[in-house]
Amino acid sequence: LVAHAPEGVAPGKPLWLGLAIDHAPHWHTYWKNPGDSGLPTTFEWTLPAGFGAGDIEWPTPRKLPLGPLMNFGHEDRLLLPVRVTVPDGFAGDRLDVKLRADWLVCKDVCIPEGGDFTLSVPARAATSAHAARFEAAWAQRPQPVDAGASARIDDASLLITATRLPEHLRGRTLDVFPELPGVIDNAARTPQRWDGDRWEVRVPLSPQR
Repeated sequence: LVAHAPEGVAPGKPLWLGLAIDHAPHWHTYWKNPGDSGLPTTFEWTLPAGFGAGDIEWPTPRKLPLGPLMNFGHEDRLLLPVRVTVPDGFAGDRLDVKLRADWLVCKDVCIPEGGDFTLSVPARAATSAHAARFEAAWAQRPQPVDAGASARIDDASLLITATRLPEHLRGRTLDVFPELPGVIDNAARTPQRWDGDRWEVRVPLSPQR
């Protein structure tokens, strides 16, 4: 459990907490939608009254094929950051935090793991020892683009069209990550084509949806 509070702990100042996971080679944990198997990492926070912890700001996952299945997850060095809000009127010397985290780590087998973490963050001093790791995590979040997009059901597929995509993406094979489980066939082929800056992909729907 690590913290980033470059201006101390005070109302209106940036405050982040995060769970840092360093995976062993070839092992992985899962994204918020794990895909065809697996479970996402979950957090349960204990914070002083008035403090609020947001959702995990998930980095973009990678596809993890496993036989006929397709999962979505993370390997190597990972930080799962959470934004924390400080209540008006807070004037304490420290912020004491507790976190219960649970995750599933997999390679050829899957092992449920978890831990209880505690951290005391000084309120009147900067906490920035892990700044580079937080910045790397923020850079890995999905980034918005100034483009147009639409989706519609077409037979047994979801037909997605995006227009005005940035030039550096044009002509490339792109991936689709479904935020919700049980909607698409994660392991199916996704035929796609480009027409200038217009991209179209056909994603088969899950028969179990």
